[in-house]
Amino acid sequence: MFACSPDNPSFHAAAASTSHCLVFSRTPVWIRHERGARYVADPTVATFHNRGRVYQRWRIAAAGDRCDWIAYADDLVADAVGRFPRAGDGRDPLWFPAEFILVSSRVYARQRRLFDRLHAGGAPSLAVEEEAVLLLDRVLSTVCPQRQASRGGRDFDAVQRVRAAIAAAPAAPQSLRSLARHAEMTPFHLCRAFSRMFGETMTAYRLRLRLQGSLERVRAGEPLVDVALAQGFSSHSHFSAAFRAAFGMTPTAWRARTA
Repeated sequence: MFACSPDNPSFHAAAASTSHCLVFSRTPVWIRHERGARYVADPTVATFHNRGRVYQRWRIAAAGDRCDWIAYADDLVADAVGRFPRAGDGRDPLWFPAEFILVSSRVYARQRRLFDRLHAGGAPSLAVEEEAVLLLDRVLSTVCPQRQASRGGRDFDAVQRVRAAIAAAPAAPQSLRSLARHAEMTPFHLCRAFSRMFGETMTAYRLRLRLQGSLERVRAGEPLVDVALAQGFSSHSHFSAAFRAAFGMTPTAWRARTA
């Protein structure tokens, strides 16, 4: 588990990853790996860090960078990435085949359950190791079929700025025209570029952030009506229905499962 506030001197410092890691963000933050394009790392994506590759972060939200990560041994990474063709760019053969990948709400909830078990203590080591490996396999399995956004170019940068604007305050309503102005695009162009690159609408992206952001609050025992209103839902019933559609269980069931 990792947390770094924006006022920490190391927050903006470039650093090399010390391990091959799969990272799940709890808060949105800008990330750029060396020789890569800057992108938004948030709860809707999983980020791959390669040992020795330098990366840097920039602030999006006041909470800074909060994430959970799993480091994998070299032999396991070699097995996991062996299914992917080498890029022929001279990169380390153990590097992951992508810098980040979109993950479903259910995959996000699955890794939250794993870290909740670790935080509670007493989880069998075999069960933890097995789930960590299966999570890596599940995330990597989406690399090939998922259409990868072009890593660069004006549209990619503009859409990332829009993602950052939404992720900074997902519970706050924003108009299409205001987001388009932020991206310096027409509303029509922004809608097409966003859905083409990330396979979902801006509305769906905002909804996923609100729901994924509710998991910790539900687990902590906050009244569900308070969680619903804080996350921008009109009612408890609206929140519960959306929660069940995203995670396959009700908020009450999630709370019981992680208790």
